Amino acid sequence: MKPVNLTQLLSHSPTRTLSFFYCARNPAEGKGFDFFYEDMLFQLESMEEEKLLEHLRDQKAQFHRIIKRYPTKTCGFFLSDTLNGFTLLDHEVEAYFQLGPHFHVRPLLEQAYVNPEFILINVSFYDLKIYRGDFQHLEVIDQFEFDQVQSGYGELSPKFYAPQYMGLIPYKTIVALKNLSRRLAERILYESVPVVVTGLADTKAIFLQGFEHHFGVISHLNEDFYEKTCVEILQRCLAFRPIVADYYHAQFKERLKRLSKSPRLLTDLKDIIKATAGGRVIQLVLPTDRKVWGFVNFETGEYELHKRVHKNNPCVDILNEIAEEVLKQGGRIQVLPPHFFPLEANALAILKGSKR
Repeated sequence: MKPVNLTQLLSHSPTRTLSFFYCARNPAEGKGFDFFYEDMLFQLESMEEEKLLEHLRDQKAQFHRIIKRYPTKTCGFFLSDTLNGFTLLDHEVEAYFQLGPHFHVRPLLEQAYVNPEFILINVSFYDLKIYRGDFQHLEVIDQFEFDQVQSGYGELSPKFYAPQYMGLIPYKTIVALKNLSRRLAERILYESVPVVVTGLADTKAIFLQGFEHHFGVISHLNEDFYEKTCVEILQRCLAFRPIVADYYHAQFKERLKRLSKSPRLLTDLKDIIKATAGGRVIQLVLPTDRKVWGFVNFETGEYELHKRVHKNNPCVDILNEIAEEVLKQGGRIQVLPPHFFPLEANALAILKGSKR
């Protein structure tokens, strides 16, 4: 059984599939995996799902091995005639399984879209590095050393001089930092991501004098990452995660205010399903930890809601189905805490603007 990603699961051809999630930290009904596994077997037997039963029995040892290897993760497993795989999630997911025409990827969507992106600029005594990523992956996208002239900045650009001692910063380095800060601000002016600026207090303060970013700057950490790897930096940046998320939440709140009386904002599930079926949703906003069970047909726009999963009549998470459809149509997904949503709204959808 090999690891699979969201792209593989979304592009998988429709066929009878089984998706299930299990976290050793949060076992099903206080019991272990064997209890959860036997319940799945019973359900598949009662529905005469012979092929999936065979896959489930064949892979039992693999399930145990993966869950034991990753005791702090939520393990997601995906079984069908053509694809058997697993994925690991950082957040806890209540143990459950689902049958359907394609894989259930809602927990993967929540991890992917609750994981906000940011740009990090580290200003050390010796260089300036620009990173881009989220709280799982980070990479260097540019670097400027203070002892060389950077191409592309013109002949009049000041040369960078690295201080080789912990004394006063050379004047030319100060000029270079101010010059570079303005140019970087122009370069990322239209980036819709917050910028984290780190480094020693003195060099960081000089850089920030000429740096303005329309979306937001987080600069309260006086720590130099000059000799740190991306993995080490990610560990330290976890402290920024709530603040970075707040920037995105504030941005979305402002957008909702502007759209509050616009026909482009939908809050009724029936309208959202109809708009999704017509390919008109440009952004779908889902609440964390909320599922809407039932059935949906995007060809007809018809849907049916259930209060809970029926053992003898399995259903799907309608929010998952809508999210998959929006992604396949090129729309965007955002996942926010439930308090962002109006009362009785299970999701929000923003429609594409009319062409002029």
